[in-house]
Amino acid sequence: MSAHESEWTLRRLSAGELAATEAARVQAHAASCETCAQALRGIQKAQTRFEAEVPFERFEASEEQALRRQQDSARPPPRRWVATTVAIAASLLVVVLVRPLLDSTAESGAIVGLNRLKGGATAELLIGGGLGPQREAIPDRPEALDLGERVIVGYKAGTHRYVAALSVDAIGEVTPLYPEAGASAPVAPGSGQHWLPGGWEFTGSGDERVIVVLSDEPLPQETLVEAARRAFAQADGDVGRMAELEVPGAQTHWVLQKP
Repeated sequence: MSAHESEWTLRRLSAGELAATEAARVQAHAASCETCAQALRGIQKAQTRFEAEVPFERFEASEEQALRRQQDSARPPPRRWVATTVAIAASLLVVVLVRPLLDSTAESGAIVGLNRLKGGATAELLIGGGLGPQREAIPDRPEALDLGERVIVGYKAGTHRYVAALSVDAIGEVTPLYPEAGASAPVAPGSGQHWLPGGWEFTGSGDERVIVVLSDEPLPQETLVEAARRAFAQADGDVGRMAELEVPGAQTHWVLQKP
């Protein structure tokens, strides 16, 4: 058994998710263990810093603007998901990370869920808008959503020039998320972090796999949809076990568990 508390336990303590007796035990340990105390301080400071950069009020204001735009549009929204333009603050509270050690990532505030891809690219999916804290999902590890929570997707393109996103639900229905039609879109200029222009609230129940593809050439959405359907069939209809799509480029997959 480790002499230190796991990073997962310290993150749950910071989020107020531990039962009273367990929280008291972990607090007592952190009070007497400088390594755990330092890691806990890093988690708390990182959470505060990132949430302060994009206050939650902006999140709600962006949602109201998106709803007004949707009401002004004659086009009905897609059946399975509701698009909302949002600005979720980047968060380090990762719900599904279980590791028996504390290291410099917790102390320095590094985003442990960031997925580094070939070509110098990265991608991340952030969750917010519900009653709980804003957080980041870990690629390919199931992440539970609460009612009303929404997601946004960010990326750094690296050497890639095009980006696309799509989702697959528990019955194998594939929905292009960005762009909604045509081919994958040119990446935003600049080497920094960029966010896809829409945010999504997934409806229904069961798992939903969200996929981002960064490529050197534009990929038709029809090609991506067919590749996703093949991967779903090859996984025997289990969206949680789907492999990477058979398309060129770098991919990131997240599995979200809808309430």
